[in-house]
Amino acid sequence: MLSPLGTQSGGQKRLIGVVFVCLLLSNITSASGNDDNWANSVDICQKTSELQFNGTLANQSVTWQTELGPRLPGSNASLALRDSLTENLTTYGWDVELSSHISHEIELTNVIATWKPQNLSQNETDDLGRIVLSAHYDTRNIANKDSNVSLQNTPILGANDGASGVAALVELGRIIPSMDLNNEIMLLFSDAEDQGDNYTLGAEAWADNLSQEEINRTESFILLDMIGDADLQLTKIIPSTPILTENMMILGQKLGLSNQTDGCNGQRSDVMQSNQSLTVLDDHVHPFSLGIPSLDIIDLAYGVNATPFGGYWHTTQDTADKVSAESLESVGRIVELGLLTGAWTTIDTPLEQSEQSELSNNSEPEQQQPIEEATNKGADSSKLLAVLSFSVLAISLVSLFFLKRFVE
Repeated sequence: MLSPLGTQSGGQKRLIGVVFVCLLLSNITSASGNDDNWANSVDICQKTSELQFNGTLANQSVTWQTELGPRLPGSNASLALRDSLTENLTTYGWDVELSSHISHEIELTNVIATWKPQNLSQNETDDLGRIVLSAHYDTRNIANKDSNVSLQNTPILGANDGASGVAALVELGRIIPSMDLNNEIMLLFSDAEDQGDNYTLGAEAWADNLSQEEINRTESFILLDMIGDADLQLTKIIPSTPILTENMMILGQKLGLSNQTDGCNGQRSDVMQSNQSLTVLDDHVHPFSLGIPSLDIIDLAYGVNATPFGGYWHTTQDTADKVSAESLESVGRIVELGLLTGAWTTIDTPLEQSEQSELSNNSEPEQQQPIEEATNKGADSSKLLAVLSFSVLAISLVSLFFLKRFVE
């Protein structure tokens, strides 16, 4: 996961990265989907009784991963983790492949696991929509935020920033084959997400190699990153597809994770911070830029009373004792409940403008108001495309002018 906008280093690369985000934000259009229709079309509370995600098992995976040591691209620890992912997911019934790339002189390997419903014919499975669940499995090569200067060049163990998302995907991989789903599910374990000044390389390589057919049939891309913090706080993340963000918040409320309303269990907590939005570059920006509905589920304030991008983030203190089974289970069950209820797929109708405005409250200044008639898959009319193109050009020119001065 990258640094917050405006605090990154790396000269021209950082400039390009920030302008890239400006381009993305300028194209945040109305999410396709209607959360009221989705939420009213299924008994979400009834589905909560079917949940299987086991936070204790996920937490055990976090401990095991950190015991391997830092999982840097090309390291023995990285290889051991890939072997474990392949063995376990194959046992659960997934087809697993390794996809290797070289980017910025880094040899990286993505692990891609695919599951399709077993009760359908080949022709039927070929036409299935696909949901991609993703996490990065590498760990940062330097603890550049460590308070101990002598440790700032030390690789981190990445219990939260790396292992937590992987652990959740593995646990989801265990239970998904027993769920009655009608979508193809892909688990993408991306490599080289956070190496020095090089970010999201594995996810970028994956996105760059998608065919148009694969893009078109991908219903959603759900990223899990830094989800194990014992003091879990989930906010709205920009850029993300608004309807997916809203659906995530609704699912969290139903699970008793919001302090604004009682959950199905009659409980409340302050996990869901629905009145706060944060901007971050992460693996999801690459499918998002292709028009794939995308969501980043991430806790940017790692540790009790931590500020975003503070606490144990990018330090040698990112260890297994800072991660909790309860937090892993909360996020895992949000994703699982979304699969059971169609929250990650029922995104066909444009949001009303009032819903869009409510979603953008407390957002970063860079966020643009969505255009009502657009969809997640991109605008359909030439008129809208012309408006967006002009907006992108204007924002790009302004961004280049000011950001060039910033990096100089």
